[in-house]
Amino acid sequence: MVDVVIVGAGAAGVSAASKLAAAGISCVILEASNRIGGRAFTDRTSLPGQWEQGCQWFHSAEANPLAKVAATLDWPFERQDRTCRAMTFFNGSWLTTREEEACHNTLVAAFDSVYSVAKEGRDLPITSVLPNAGVWQPFVENLFQQLISEDPSRTSALGYSDYDNDTGENWIVTGGLGALIEVLAAGLPIKFNTIVKSVIETASGVRIESSEGTINAEAAIVTASTNVLLSGAIKFGSSQVNHMLDKMQDLPCGAYEKIAFAFDRMPFAASDLLFCNILPREGQWPFTFQIVDGPEPKLIAHVGGNVARELAARGRDEMTGLAREHLVAAFGNDAARSITAAAVTGWQANPWVRGAYSYSRVGCGKSRQAMIATDTGNIRFAGEAFSQGSYATVHGAWQSGREVAIDLLAKLTGKP
Repeated sequence: MVDVVIVGAGAAGVSAASKLAAAGISCVILEASNRIGGRAFTDRTSLPGQWEQGCQWFHSAEANPLAKVAATLDWPFERQDRTCRAMTFFNGSWLTTREEEACHNTLVAAFDSVYSVAKEGRDLPITSVLPNAGVWQPFVENLFQQLISEDPSRTSALGYSDYDNDTGENWIVTGGLGALIEVLAAGLPIKFNTIVKSVIETASGVRIESSEGTINAEAAIVTASTNVLLSGAIKFGSSQVNHMLDKMQDLPCGAYEKIAFAFDRMPFAASDLLFCNILPREGQWPFTFQIVDGPEPKLIAHVGGNVARELAARGRDEMTGLAREHLVAAFGNDAARSITAAAVTGWQANPWVRGAYSYSRVGCGKSRQAMIATDTGNIRFAGEAFSQGSYATVHGAWQSGREVAIDLLAKLTGKP
């Protein structure tokens, strides 16, 4: 028997286990997959060098607790925000500097409208509160799809505004965010390939049934994604937990996928640009390509919401084929000839993830607060979805795991 069983070795689970272990509380992490990190995954095998299949940013970097931890480890990350450094190919030509500014100003106005409506307490679809963006409408929707991992028409503006700890600084973790979580998990007791089937509260604590047998503990911390929990993959049999899961119905995970290309040489002068937006013709899907320059150059297409769902359903070949067509439209056939390897993500098909990060359905803007506030007894929950002010981020997951661990410590030790 251990004091605490933690389900999931993502950022929340690693954070919780680190805090408990440091206080002398016995714990074990049960991880269904064969690796650490969850939706933070530094891929070192599919392309030359490495790339981030999942999370890659220190969002709100100046206040980000993981950025502070990384700094003490001398972990490589940028200390500047380059999110606005982009070039855009639209309808057959490259935007001028003035057009780029006009598009950017439209994006700023869109976010201002969303937060303005949220402050009024109105629970409306994001699309219904956006100003007319004219020709820039595809870029507005594309950005929201990536930030939300869902279409703005299906997302609550009020719920979106829960993310209220944004300092405006977003730094790329060049050393790998998934790799950082791996380092922070060093020495923790983790059982891989262990599928948790049920977490049941008992008179003396909790009983966890898994593919590797039964474990009894005083408490459990469950860090699975909302889509995994909503799928019924883990049984609970607790009225308190079921009440919480009712609230969670309003907070599913959206869809987000990446299509990555490695090159023998970058097909254009990247300078200090971070993104290249490509919309060859009106009516097509815009793709945002992240620019990874250096000795092992890459372009990584980011797609979210319904675009990500439709592309993933078509399969790897169509995903890479369409992304390649976008590159050829913008840079010519030489761009395609310079590709040395390609890879795609599969977060929706991954049974231990089943999507991207959580979002609030329309009309459910207050469900996150209600879910977090639900008392679930000795079965606790953590993860990005349980961080109201920093949901959809790795540091939100990290903080939620730490907060739950601190709360459990008070209960287990009798000390505040």
